[in-house]
Amino acid sequence: MSPIENIRIGFVKLNLVSDDVSGDERVQICENYEVAEQDFKRLHNFYFDYVEMGDPQYRKVRIQRMLRLLHRIFAMNINMTNEQSREEKKIIITKAQSLFEQFFSTVNINGKSNPYFNYFYSIPEAPLSDYADVNNDLVLIVLAFLGPHFLYKEQLFTSFIMLAGIYTGQSFDQAFDSALLCENINEYNSPQSLANQLNAAGLDAGTALLIGLTAMASAAFQRMNSELESQETLENLLIRCSPFELLPIIYSNIACHCRPGRSCPVPGVMYTLYSMQEFTNSILGFDPTSTLSLASSAESLNFLVDYIVLSDNEGSDSEGSVDDSDSGDQDLSIVVQQQNELIAELRQELANQTEKEEACAVGGASAETKKCPLCTDRLTNVIALQSCGHAGFCKNCVERLIREERECPFCRSVPLSYMKILDMSLR
Repeated sequence: MSPIENIRIGFVKLNLVSDDVSGDERVQICENYEVAEQDFKRLHNFYFDYVEMGDPQYRKVRIQRMLRLLHRIFAMNINMTNEQSREEKKIIITKAQSLFEQFFSTVNINGKSNPYFNYFYSIPEAPLSDYADVNNDLVLIVLAFLGPHFLYKEQLFTSFIMLAGIYTGQSFDQAFDSALLCENINEYNSPQSLANQLNAAGLDAGTALLIGLTAMASAAFQRMNSELESQETLENLLIRCSPFELLPIIYSNIACHCRPGRSCPVPGVMYTLYSMQEFTNSILGFDPTSTLSLASSAESLNFLVDYIVLSDNEGSDSEGSVDDSDSGDQDLSIVVQQQNELIAELRQELANQTEKEEACAVGGASAETKKCPLCTDRLTNVIALQSCGHAGFCKNCVERLIREERECPFCRSVPLSYMKILDMSLR
């Protein structure tokens, strides 16, 4: 598959072929919503081809750029969807659900067994996928872009948790088999050290995609259900929709290789939102002291020209031109103004959040209701299984799982103990 074919995701066309457009002009709005499996495959190839090419010194820059582009595609689709009539929204839902079900609910495709069939165990009594021939990155992209249109909140949450376990489990299996990851569990005792190990093993691109798309899908679900316009930066989105449930899953899938057959509880530090933010900053290459940079909507897409040139000239290393193109075309005064506006916006957002938390403390406001994915009762505390790290259950359901020696619904391991985790949104 050519790395420079056009890509169509929903209302957005990414034009990588035409010679008469460049930069931001390569992202175009279309009148109708269209999705196809082939375009998701092209987007997958585009992401990893770009991240892996060129000088390793600029790898984090390339990861950030691709996530900003994905964020822009999400935002444009959200805003266009919210502008549609009720009838047109039904058509969008039907198209998204049809492709999703074709991808995950079809037993055979073109006379061959579909490896993605029943990936999320959504079809009772059907054979379960063995995940041997699946591309988990592709599953992630399909779920992120299609799921928010028609899945219920609990279904979306459960699907992402299950995917995270499979996704990281398989990638870590391969990394340990290739001796890319250290087998000393003490090398993973903090979010920073855990991120350092994944970065050194070259697992940063996949982990960044998992974090980014999980957060983007959550934001898309919220925006489309509230019909609010999407305008926030990638950094703010990753703070507001930080998928903190991922960190315990990542640690658990690492620990099972470091201490096979032995219990290795997830450290409490891995359950906090702050730790997830620290881990995210290290994986994506953001400065933890200041996550303020140019707004995603203002990020130039001139880097796509570099991608096309490098794709046409295999093996050519012209990464130095990437930074040159970044700095030469932007007026410094505009950059400063945009940064000042972002700072003012974030300060106001933090002030509003502080007021909200204070109101919650005195009973004046209520947080968004969260439900246990097993019984759907409202959560007053979030419980995590210590054996595997999967979280989001209520205490009654977890105690029943342990008492009846039933399997974790996400990874099918049998839990022996549990712990309460800190979820600031339930305060």
